[in-house]
Amino acid sequence: MKTFRNIIFSLKHRISNGSRVSIGVYIKGFENIRLGRNCKIHDSSSLDASRKGRIEFGQRVTINRYADLKGGAGGVKLGDGVEINNQTVIDGTGGIEIGNDTLIGPGARIISYQHEHAAGKLIRLQPTVGKSIKIGSGVWIGANAVILAGITIGDGAVIGAGAVVTKDIPPNAIAVGVPARVKSYRT
Repeated sequence: MKTFRNIIFSLKHRISNGSRVSIGVYIKGFENIRLGRNCKIHDSSSLDASRKGRIEFGQRVTINRYADLKGGAGGVKLGDGVEINNQTVIDGTGGIEIGNDTLIGPGARIISYQHEHAAGKLIRLQPTVGKSIKIGSGVWIGANAVILAGITIGDGAVIGAGAVVTKDIPPNAIAVGVPARVKSYRT
């Protein structure tokens, strides 16, 4: 049944708005997924909008192979021209908004929730808390970077490969390291 729904979803968007959804894409909660015009979703990627949060694409969004997007409770909203590279994980439990023309490198992790960690109780038994992530327009997130819950990254910022972003990053900043620190600005 899922395969049949994926085929219908794929054909519907290929015919209606110029988007291309490969047959091999895992789709769950397809009724909560909205595609803009001319999007490309490559084989072996995953879109899961089975919870409350929707997954919304602007125009000309590209999702590459093995990328994994979960709408979670808060949803994921991608602006026009966003490209999400191979093996990236985006979890919208707390809500994620990514601005126009942002590039996300392979293996990046954008996770909008965290576990509580009070002493005297097993971590796995404690609740998770969602916090929204906002990534501006024209941002470049390098390969294997990690963006944690509650973070805002300003327009035009660059996040270096392997960086772990634990604090907000201002517009046009170049941030690298663990934890990520602003090293310079794009001029």
